[in-house]
Amino acid sequence: MKGSSIADLESLAVSATDQALARIDARERSIHAWVQVDADGARQQALLVDKSSMSLPLAGLTLGVKDIIDVGGMQCECGSAIFKGRQAFSDAPLVARLKALGMVVVGKTATAEFAYLSPPETRNPVDTAYSPGGSSSGSAAAVADGHVSAALGTQTAGSILRPASFCGVVGYKPTYGRFSRVGVLSASPSVDTVGWFTKDVKTTIRIRKALTGAMSAGPAVRLGLCRTVHWSKANEAMRLAVERIAQRLSASEVSSPTAILDDVHATIMRHEMREELATQFLQSPALLSTSLSTYLGGDPISQTDYLAALDYRDSFDVEAMFAGNDVLVTPGACGEAVAFGSTGDPCFNRFVTLLGLPSIALPFAVGTKGLPLGLQLIARKDQDEMLVATAAHIEARLIAEHGSLDSLPFAV
Repeated sequence: MKGSSIADLESLAVSATDQALARIDARERSIHAWVQVDADGARQQALLVDKSSMSLPLAGLTLGVKDIIDVGGMQCECGSAIFKGRQAFSDAPLVARLKALGMVVVGKTATAEFAYLSPPETRNPVDTAYSPGGSSSGSAAAVADGHVSAALGTQTAGSILRPASFCGVVGYKPTYGRFSRVGVLSASPSVDTVGWFTKDVKTTIRIRKALTGAMSAGPAVRLGLCRTVHWSKANEAMRLAVERIAQRLSASEVSSPTAILDDVHATIMRHEMREELATQFLQSPALLSTSLSTYLGGDPISQTDYLAALDYRDSFDVEAMFAGNDVLVTPGACGEAVAFGSTGDPCFNRFVTLLGLPSIALPFAVGTKGLPLGLQLIARKDQDEMLVATAAHIEARLIAEHGSLDSLPFAV
């Protein structure tokens, strides 16, 4: 690290961990981002990182882990009373890899019940009267409030992109299936995707490069503005901000994907969640929230309809949707964060998740309530490197124009 002494480098992980724990101690009573913090375990990890004879690419970074992902010896209650006291025996493979690369796991972050709708007590650090989004509520809030360098989340509909947009951080959802979901709660296996939150794109790129060894790519040459069929659901500030940045990026207008994709996603997700959570629904219905119990109950999706939905998804013409562009630009959410008590509407994220496309959300403007607005960028499958390079290019432009991401312009 340029400008750092040998002593600084020898205590890099310990120093970062101490800073993280101090920040959590100072702020957690207001934010409620965590369900378990393992201060002793984190310090032990940090000491091992600093004593390592190897050059670890993620040394000095601290990590929060959504409480549906296993960390050995720590709780994994999935936001549900049904799993109260449940502990993981070993690390999920992705967690193990990140630790081996030098990241220090500080603890488990709050999640909506079984990564669905019923929110935890987590507050939006920008304004605690508002929601951080969900279901990766604690992960987004922990990063936004400076508790940790990064936090793992998952997305089945919009559970990474929307919280990132609400909290003013970067949320990255990789191409479907590119990182292991072993040791992760299975909600809807055809769409479940593990990703992460960071304060800036640079840190997301650093983590991705360490995990994949992929070479850096250049940013997109051709961008398309995709309003989607939900454009009218976006508030005026979001619409104006997206149109303004699309114009500055010389993005061409592309046709919106069909509304049928929402129905297809709903069919697949409900059928698979009924299958994956059948035990909890049948054995402990009284311990489920009303919203989840209602969702899992009712008439089942027929096998015929489920298979037809999968066929439609697999045959959808993604190339036509991109219309020759490299990256699509859309809102990351309908607008600013909603009031505390809801996780918000994932309408701008569902089709991305359904199609397995890599996507990233980054803060780019401020709404009328003084809360962040998030821009969503979408690429074709396996074009993650180009996607994050495009996000870095846009982020750099915003910083050059406004001084920092803390000084973003108001949309109106």
